[in-house]
Amino acid sequence: MRNIQIFAEMARRKVQFHKNEEWDKIRLWGLFNWSTISRLINNGKLLTHMKKEHKVIWVTPTKETWEKEIKPLIDKYSLDELTKLAGW
Repeated sequence: MRNIQIFAEMARRKVQFHKNEEWDKIRLWGLFNWSTISRLINNGKLLTHMKKEHKVIWVTPTKETWEKEIKPLIDKYSLDELTKLAGW
């Protein structure tokens, strides 16, 4: 899974399920396999309170990731386009 797909999935969830919520109040941003997103956790782009042993984990974006990666996708693409970008 490429970074664009990960961030598009997070943008899709924001638009579809949390449209009127502030980005920093959302708890369930994305559910991913640890192996898919471990590099983004290790480089500080995504945060989680879960451990590698869980294999599938919930993550949240950092402020920088929200501003530079996710919000621009929401501003540019429709829900249908985000869904396709996310690989659905």
